[in-house]
Amino acid sequence: MTGVTGGSGVVVGVDVGTTGVKAVVADAGGRVLAEAGEEYPTRYVPPHGAEQDPGDWWSATARCVAQALRSAAETTGLGAADVECVGVSSQAPSVVVLDRSGAPVGPALLWLDRRGQGECRARAEAAADVVATTGNRMDAYFAAPKLAWLLAEHPEVRRAGAAVVMANGYVVHRLTGVPTCDTGHQGLTLLADLDTGRWSDALVDLWGIPRGWLPEAAHPSTVVGRVGAEASRVTGLLAGTPVVAGAVDGAAAALEAGLARHGDVCEMTGQSTVVNAAVEASRLRRDALGTMSVLPYPLPGHHLVYGSMVATGGILRWFRDEFGDREVRGSAGGSGSVFAALDALAGTAPVGSGGLVLLPYFLGERSPVWDADARGALVGLSMASSRAEVVRAIFEGTAYGLAHNLEELARLGLRPKELRSVGGGARGRTWTQIKADVTGLPVEVPPNTRGAPVGVALVAAAGVGLVADLAEAVAARSRPEVGGTGDGTGDGTGDGTGDGTGDGGARVARFCPDPGRHEAYQRYYAVYRELYPALRRSYDLLTEARAAQATGLDPPNRA
Repeated sequence: MTGVTGGSGVVVGVDVGTTGVKAVVADAGGRVLAEAGEEYPTRYVPPHGAEQDPGDWWSATARCVAQALRSAAETTGLGAADVECVGVSSQAPSVVVLDRSGAPVGPALLWLDRRGQGECRARAEAAADVVATTGNRMDAYFAAPKLAWLLAEHPEVRRAGAAVVMANGYVVHRLTGVPTCDTGHQGLTLLADLDTGRWSDALVDLWGIPRGWLPEAAHPSTVVGRVGAEASRVTGLLAGTPVVAGAVDGAAAALEAGLARHGDVCEMTGQSTVVNAAVEASRLRRDALGTMSVLPYPLPGHHLVYGSMVATGGILRWFRDEFGDREVRGSAGGSGSVFAALDALAGTAPVGSGGLVLLPYFLGERSPVWDADARGALVGLSMASSRAEVVRAIFEGTAYGLAHNLEELARLGLRPKELRSVGGGARGRTWTQIKADVTGLPVEVPPNTRGAPVGVALVAAAGVGLVADLAEAVAARSRPEVGGTGDGTGDGTGDGTGDGTGDGGARVARFCPDPGRHEAYQRYYAVYRELYPALRRSYDLLTEARAAQATGLDPPNRA
């Protein structure tokens, strides 16, 4: 691959996701030699809290890295001595406060956690300044409102705390003993100047965050430390192995998808769906930001503009856990086969799911509506509605949300001619064809896509010189030979995955939109776009009712 220097060295890429850790051992071109994954739980605190134990991140990382290294040694003969560097990406922004010994003061507040809404309302007069400085709107999704809420509600955290890190920063800290922050995660704090890449004293004061808690941000491919003795013992990595600062999961997935030029767009679906666009920093339309988010991209001179939904694959997981009996729970082989069974089941239902339209706002929504109080809705149910139609409505509703975010990208002048798809959601043939038919764009899926762990492995390779030119190595990933064409039948006949290995010579599946289905979906999409405004007042009333029930008070008289 162009941009790769060659050699026998390998790298380890780790992604600390919302539902679990994935680790890969890869060569410098991003070809995966071995991999491992492990899930962990999330604790939801009604109505807006979401927490995880940082210890779960680390223990899962240690086990997955060790397993991937063993697998690589068995299949390729390459072991820990051949690992040149480690990179970690993560869900973002999910924050952890560390005490002076480096231990977490409490649970991690996930990107899903929106308990900082009141902190945003209290600072509403500064909203325009926040957007002007950071490029991002004032919202509880970002790190600073979470920290402000935590410090206000739990004063003991301020007394005990010594540093704040993001999810990947916590794992890097456990690997190296050094608290770090990469520039991408820094961009999601509402504490940094997008243009200068420095912490803003004015914003640090606005949110009341101790300045000494903030590590100086490093470029994702900067080596920030080396694997320590204890980390070596539990992961199998050699002590002294370099570790780079790492990246936001969406940015890492965008690298794997080949986003190397202004206007390149991909979508990444896992727990959530993120629509990513590479934008030259000099061409960023700051006046049009607000519904989309922005962060510095690992490629020099570029930002990543993205639209992010809260729950897409997460809704399928919810359906699996709560209603997944019969065909679904009868699937053997683990969660992957369960989701494959859901995908196949959806393929048996008609376009439009028998007249069902789903709003996927199960945990509130980020882009483009930014409403923590929004909730999911399934409209059009009748006694004739089938299980297959409900599952297909989940796929279609999340695809409508994808189309809505693409509309917002168009406001920024970004109108892709095709869409690349990575992450676990890209494995579903029915779902991917639905995305093509709803958006009207061809969707290309690289073979054996892993998303973020491969992207951050490329960042690690660049950090130690295995990749001479990261931008060229990433661009080469968007020039694979195209394989078969998806047909949307859900029967496995149209995957076109080819037999490539995921590097520049690989084959990709191309799912082309069907004009007739696209026309039909435009009518359902119009209904989708009407639903949120129609339900907005109902969401307010539901929020008041839940609050009244929680406090034992009667809701206000609306007569």
